[in-house]
Amino acid sequence: MDLYGNAQYSTAKRWLFELLYRSGLAHLFRFRQRNSVLVAMYHDVLPAGFPEGNPLFGMTVTVDEFDWQVAFFRKYFSPISFQQFSDWYFDGAALPRNPVLITFDDGHVNNFRHALPVLKKYSVGAICFVVSGEIGKCRKTWYEDAYFRLMFSSARSWRSRDGECMVLDTSKQRMAACSRFFVLCRGLSEMEQHAELDSLRDQLPLSSTEDEFRERFTFLGTEEIWKLAETGIEIGSHTVSHPILATVELERARRELAESKSQLECAAKRTVRSFAYPFGASGLDFNARDEALVRESGYTLAFASQGGFANCSSKRYALPRIGIGRMTRAQFAATVTGAVDSLKSVLGSR
Repeated sequence: MDLYGNAQYSTAKRWLFELLYRSGLAHLFRFRQRNSVLVAMYHDVLPAGFPEGNPLFGMTVTVDEFDWQVAFFRKYFSPISFQQFSDWYFDGAALPRNPVLITFDDGHVNNFRHALPVLKKYSVGAICFVVSGEIGKCRKTWYEDAYFRLMFSSARSWRSRDGECMVLDTSKQRMAACSRFFVLCRGLSEMEQHAELDSLRDQLPLSSTEDEFRERFTFLGTEEIWKLAETGIEIGSHTVSHPILATVELERARRELAESKSQLECAAKRTVRSFAYPFGASGLDFNARDEALVRESGYTLAFASQGGFANCSSKRYALPRIGIGRMTRAQFAATVTGAVDSLKSVLGSR
């Protein structure tokens, strides 16, 4: 039996999260990670009303929920800066109790418009990892374009270039097709990815829906990046074009890292010291070659997207983070305290 696909199991898990949250027992799990740092990974912070059950918005939180979450961090954790994290990692500098480092990936303008006021309200810093090739633009990255078409096109099927056909009659089927597209691209060269995307575009035309949700797909401009840096937000790199680094050729990967750093330093008027891998799964989305290129490009630390708390023995160029997206408050508490990771170690992960 597929335990994780079982409805009774899912219900039991939700009730367990509620019990841990309301009883305060979730905080006991944080004690197990007392010598580690929670690096929280966010993407977009938007007003309520974005589509539910859509992979394009899965890592999005509402402004109100983000306010509640940062207040939670302020009450039960000790938010730290990138500099504090760096001093601890390299020199063993002392950190406050239950440290948390907040990060954002992609660099959309909503980080400035909606997340920054909340961070300032609670006097909390963060790192903003920016896709430098999209500065000031309003458009979807290559994989977002594919997901958008798979979710919103009026077409009822998509056939990959290897002949596999995905039916698009229901939202669940469309979400499955998005997942299939990305898994497929992980096994293709960059040239083959472009060909796959071109084929998908031909099959899945868009209507007026294409212009919706602009704030989700608008990137920070140069002035906004500079203002973020002026407020104390660390500006980090997220490559030039958000590729799956492990699938691109050596020189292309090198340019993605070096040019992004240079472009962002011009915008922020500061040295860019940190990097976050697009997609971020070690061995799938980046590999040892890419870690070496990150070091070569002059970054001091790099972050992956794999769950777990960071400690002084974590790999310098593949530091773990815990993703925050659409979730209940009880699930959030269980996630950031380490209760979810602890339960996964007992029950196995999905």
